[in-house]
Amino acid sequence: MLAYLGAMERLESCNSIWLLDEALMQFCRIPRGSDPANAVSATWRRYYAFSDDPDTGAFRVALDQTRTRWLSSCRHRDPCPRCAGEVTAEVVIPPPAAVTAGGPQA
Repeated sequence: MLAYLGAMERLESCNSIWLLDEALMQFCRIPRGSDPANAVSATWRRYYAFSDDPDTGAFRVALDQTRTRWLSSCRHRDPCPRCAGEVTAEVVIPPPAAVTAGGPQA
């Protein structure tokens, strides 16, 4: 159970809701359209710096202390020039033919 529920920074990209806990220096991403209350069970990752450009909507988090690995995204806007309102959809890939034809051949 999560003991600390401090103030969170919430950012929405075209595909995700980003929650940043500045006090604990952790963030998580959940699918856009999800209930942020489900973030309790999400994977939270440590970050070492946060950079935000309000003019472009770009933001990023440093994943290591040396700030050589970054994860970046852009804020979703309405209307959005990046996604035009289309969000990432689930892709279903059918199983290989050997699996559907009675299993692997020996």
